[in-house]
Amino acid sequence: MAKPKKPRAPAPDPPAAAHLPWHPPAPPVSTAALISLAALLVRVLVSVGPYSGQGVAPKFGDYEAQRHWMELTLHLPSSDWYRNTSDNDLAYWGLDYPPLSAYQSRLHAILLNASLPDAVALRSSRGFESPESKLLMRWTVMSSDLLVFFPAALWFVWAYFKSGVSGTGEERSAGWTWLLAICLINPCLVLIDHGHFQYNCISLGLTLGAIAGVFSRHELVAAALFSLSMNHKQMSLYFAPAFFGHLLGKSIKRKYPIVEVMKLGLVVLGTFALVWWPFLHSYEAAMQVISRLAPFERGIYEDYVANFWCSTSVLIKWKKLFAIKPLKLMSLSATIFAFLPSFVQQVRSPSNLGFLYSLLNSSISFYLFSYQVHEKSILLPLLPASLLALQEPQLYGWFMYFALFSMYPLMCRDHLLLQYIAVLGLFVLIYYSPGGSHKKGANIPSGAKAVLSLALLCSFLLQVIYLQIEPPKRYPFLFDALIMFICFSQFVILALYTNYKQWMLDTYYRSIGRKKDL
Repeated sequence: MAKPKKPRAPAPDPPAAAHLPWHPPAPPVSTAALISLAALLVRVLVSVGPYSGQGVAPKFGDYEAQRHWMELTLHLPSSDWYRNTSDNDLAYWGLDYPPLSAYQSRLHAILLNASLPDAVALRSSRGFESPESKLLMRWTVMSSDLLVFFPAALWFVWAYFKSGVSGTGEERSAGWTWLLAICLINPCLVLIDHGHFQYNCISLGLTLGAIAGVFSRHELVAAALFSLSMNHKQMSLYFAPAFFGHLLGKSIKRKYPIVEVMKLGLVVLGTFALVWWPFLHSYEAAMQVISRLAPFERGIYEDYVANFWCSTSVLIKWKKLFAIKPLKLMSLSATIFAFLPSFVQQVRSPSNLGFLYSLLNSSISFYLFSYQVHEKSILLPLLPASLLALQEPQLYGWFMYFALFSMYPLMCRDHLLLQYIAVLGLFVLIYYSPGGSHKKGANIPSGAKAVLSLALLCSFLLQVIYLQIEPPKRYPFLFDALIMFICFSQFVILALYTNYKQWMLDTYYRSIGRKKDL
């Protein structure tokens, strides 16, 4: 009698094919290398396009500003970098960043001078443009990114998951690749640094390294790195209340709080003294630098930036009604009032997750209310938002889109529309990849969804209208203003939500019985 055939076991389910190509169980080192290589390739492709002010004489744009600073720092003594002289006309892209940025310009100038001296020749190189100089200038940004921002992102992702903020082991193994890709392939940062042309990757990379230092319990290293970040670009001060509040809150809860605070203070003072040493020989020399870092005469805002002062200027003509001094006072008061709740929460109850929320709340407060904000300053709150992507994926995706949308007029002026569309499409692919966390997040009420969907629809329509329809001659910047209003409204909603979430963290930690990291 024939033996009955055993029923065949069902074939195992195929692996989730929808995972990213680099998704675990790939080895961590090779996976991180592959993601980094992909991020580098994106930067290379964007850098092929035009840059700010290309071929637009007589002042060109940010590309020429960076080239001019290389020219100045290479040929002039440091005492003349921030001073108006016959060789340094401050009206023509005068250096207005702190000394560390000047040292970076000098280093890059030495490299350019060795290969293409005409590009940084004193006086005769104004407006110098050539395919060779563009290639060399682009590589200075690329190398800065690779040497500063990339290692900082890798360190942060490692420290973030080691600290336990991410939750369970399964969540850690599934989420680290997505978070690393989110950090490294930031559409706004890629477009501004490698398209428009700036070096935000250095200051943001130093800040990211400082955040990783906090997560790794290396507070003194964090203090030094953040001090360097502030000495590269003064806009890093947007994060200062969060760093100060968090580190102060940790210090006063330890055994010897005064000693802890003194150690941090000495590191900060020592780092500043080291960077500023060439300018500390006299009060006048130091004040020359400081006066260049705070250009109040430019007004409380420039262009159509999506912050409070510019958005409300349609109804209240701030520049006409108030002089610079009262505007400075109002701006300072509004900024402090906006970040104070977040600061107080971290002093009272410091935690790693709360620190990330505080970084976002502090930087968005400065963006919305501080003096002399540019549209590119949205890069600062975007950094902590990307670090919160696993915790708040919906918030991050929404914020990233409207941050990118707020820079749409700038991208059009720079003729970077193709790059804008490409990196936005790439971001969508990464964000909605099956290995990601886009489905996780708060349940949004249907009414709120309708309002948010309306803003999204308006943004889509405006991007098409901006390209196809001429604005009325009486209101030549009508579409820029509408973009500004929409983005400002979304940024305000985001700030209110993240402040609420930060203050609810104590309740969250009590509910799960989890100790905060000190």
